[in-house]
Amino acid sequence: MTSAEQSLTFFMLICAVPIAGMAAYAFRKRDEPGARGFFLCELGMVGWSVQLALITWPVQIMPVFVNTTIRHVFQILVIFGWPLLVFEYTRRGRITVTRPWLVALSVIPVVTVVLTATNPWHHLVLAPETPTNPSGIAEFVLGPWYIVHIGFAVAMVMLPAGLLAQDLRSAVGDHRRQLLLLIAGWAIGFPGALNTYVFRNVDAVPPYVDLTPLLFLVTTVLWGIALFRYQLFALAPVSRRKAVETMSDALISVDTEGIIVDVNPAARALFDIEENCIGRSLESVCGHYPAIVEQYERGETTGTEVSLESEGERRHFSMDVRPIEQGATATGTLLLLRDITELKEREQELDLLKQVLSRVFRHNIRNELTILRGHAEIIQEQADNGRFDDHVAEIVANTDRILSHSENAKDLETIIDAETADEPIRIEPVVRRYARIYADVHPSVEIDTDVPAEVVVSAHPSLERALKELVQNAIAHRDGSSPVRIVVRARPANGVVRLVVSDDGPGIDPHEIETLQAGEETDLHHGSGIGLWMVDLVVRKSGGSLRIDDDSELGGTRVCIELPKAD
Repeated sequence: MTSAEQSLTFFMLICAVPIAGMAAYAFRKRDEPGARGFFLCELGMVGWSVQLALITWPVQIMPVFVNTTIRHVFQILVIFGWPLLVFEYTRRGRITVTRPWLVALSVIPVVTVVLTATNPWHHLVLAPETPTNPSGIAEFVLGPWYIVHIGFAVAMVMLPAGLLAQDLRSAVGDHRRQLLLLIAGWAIGFPGALNTYVFRNVDAVPPYVDLTPLLFLVTTVLWGIALFRYQLFALAPVSRRKAVETMSDALISVDTEGIIVDVNPAARALFDIEENCIGRSLESVCGHYPAIVEQYERGETTGTEVSLESEGERRHFSMDVRPIEQGATATGTLLLLRDITELKEREQELDLLKQVLSRVFRHNIRNELTILRGHAEIIQEQADNGRFDDHVAEIVANTDRILSHSENAKDLETIIDAETADEPIRIEPVVRRYARIYADVHPSVEIDTDVPAEVVVSAHPSLERALKELVQNAIAHRDGSSPVRIVVRARPANGVVRLVVSDDGPGIDPHEIETLQAGEETDLHHGSGIGLWMVDLVVRKSGGSLRIDDDSELGGTRVCIELPKAD
């Protein structure tokens, strides 16, 4: 019997060693949320286990009441360490307990330590029947205050577990794994510490058998996994929770039965939800907004527009309904509403502006410019001796240029409004067709093409219009009617097709390139036309890139476009 008690004592002490190592690690991390409570729990479990080992040793090392006093001190560390760990972990910050609360919570622990240390004079903690040299705490005969101490300890360790369980309902990913490991360690270690009081009713279990140090070791292993594998003290779940609490988008989480399990402050403000809405059905809380309930019942959706009356005004939201999944199982639904009221109003203003420019301004200008051009030609025909030919030619040229801008603006509007997918486009037939057309119309224009027939890109359907604009641009920027040479080359490489259009003309004004690179028309940088804007838009819609610079070979302008290669 003695050898068995000694073996169990050594086993208890061995269990305490890794727990002590974890306590030392937590102490080094004490500045991180939850680490202080983690340290107190581990330190308390170490001292608790050592005192159990000493009481199990066959030879009495210290009086029972002294051993119990020291053990209660370490138990109190666990009793306070566990709530501190949970509160700092869930609140993601250091917790400061006010003095009134600290005094109130300390009353029972302080009385416990004092009564235990003076037990021989009153036996309120351990009854007189307790053996002088017990084989284990299973032989203790408990006094009335010991029961009070156990009840206080159970209450203190049970309540924080409820907070973890509440967070678990909406947690995902590593945050959920951290919570599961924390709860599992709590469920094994703390209730398991009462095993000796259960064993005392089982005659087959010797009184010196106490599994508390072993259960504490299992708890430490589980928490160690949460700490080292899932970064228990890291900021990933912290930042996610902080983002949810501070985000301006309204967020509501419901379970599979449609019961609300979480709402963020933005959702509370939007729907005027009271604090105790957790546990109520979504329909009972958002019943005044049938569009919300309707979208939820439809299931998973993204970017659905809903309009709500809030605070006496109509507001517009983009609503996402997303499943909350754990593995292959759906555990709930997430409702996310993003306020797009200002964006919607801006869209309406821009749409009105576009209608004015498209249907009134540009239409009237085209008609009036056409009439102006006609009058200029009549003046040229009726003028004597060609006195006004130069002036008329200038009027006609500027009129044609403005009409060209108007046509480009129409094409640009069509490209912006069209909702089309990219499609495979063969470059070689397009280039060859325009080379033939411009050779017939402009004899002084030479177009060389070097495009393999097998080159196919994935691009916006308006790519052909963009290529036409680049060739026209090279012709339009030549000096008068002087000859111009244009070279069009295409080469596939690394999943993209590099298309280069270069010429030997005077080049593009640097302000045109600066405006394009800036991405907006400004007072200091503005382009003379919108052709390049159209080319840039088509390339961006195709998932490609555009670069314009000087061509070192021909001496003019080089436009380099990279587009995805089609499968």
